[in-house]
Amino acid sequence: MGIRVLEAGLYTTVQDAGRSGQRRWGIGRSGALDGLAASLLNILLGNPLEAALLEMHFPGPRLRFEQATVMAIGGADFAPTLDGRPLANWQRYAVQPGQQLAFRQPRRGRWAYLAVAGGLHTPRWLGSASMNPFAGLDGLLGRPLRAGDEIPLSPGLPTPAAGLALAHRTRPEYVTDDTRPLRVLPGAEFHALDPDSQAALFDEAMTIGADSNRMATRLEGVRLRLAYPVELVSSAVACGSIQLPPDGRPVVLLADAQTIGGYPRVAHIITADLPDFVQRRPGQSVRFQPTTIVEAERAAATQRQRLRQLATAVALTGTARTVPER
Repeated sequence: MGIRVLEAGLYTTVQDAGRSGQRRWGIGRSGALDGLAASLLNILLGNPLEAALLEMHFPGPRLRFEQATVMAIGGADFAPTLDGRPLANWQRYAVQPGQQLAFRQPRRGRWAYLAVAGGLHTPRWLGSASMNPFAGLDGLLGRPLRAGDEIPLSPGLPTPAAGLALAHRTRPEYVTDDTRPLRVLPGAEFHALDPDSQAALFDEAMTIGADSNRMATRLEGVRLRLAYPVELVSSAVACGSIQLPPDGRPVVLLADAQTIGGYPRVAHIITADLPDFVQRRPGQSVRFQPTTIVEAERAAATQRQRLRQLATAVALTGTARTVPER
């Protein structure tokens, strides 16, 4: 018993916080593209931060619950419905056996998440339930969902009360245009760019290309050039690294990217700003702003602190209707 997949959607996968400490073996982290949304939903449901959930692209899946549970949806807003009744993001809902969850239209954002109380009880590999399409793994560890799949839920865990919702100030404020630049660190080969390209990286808006997936996103609108030819031995890259292929169109590596690469690394989006980036759809704009390692670490620490405070607030709120604003 668990969740039955009636329609799989375009690209629905099981994800969690990803695999740590495996990059030296050539195994990427994987995990939720919008790690902030995944963490917030797990906190809302009283789950561990690393609990497995569903990551969904639009068109989203159609799912039937085979057992009672409490769920929450967040990240992108795909206009979710339960048996045709509209649902809101960032709120707990009780579901009963036989009820169906569907998604009507993509209102905002690119990747939505469905979490259930206790998390999904799917197989794990190297400590993670995240799908890895390159490791030759069986079942949901190695592929997206298909119609007919049944996703088991974690057994024997207490179910939280329905109705709790995140206060608006605790929800991600996704900005889907260039009005709020994303902060980046100069990459190892940033100084190999010619002066005009160095300036363009920060002065010119780019757009999210149609050629994008969980591995990488290509940026359009600006062609960057190197000041001189660069011969590189393949070197470490990570989620958020911005590489420059020979055609001059930057590529931002994401959760399913390789662990090393041979293209120049011109910049790196800081961890705290990655959720804003991955939630932008093809055709939407993006602008970059240089920052420092100190500021990047401070932003990540602030985000972690807010998550800890929110987890405490949810635990103290119990069966209240909303998380109190503090």
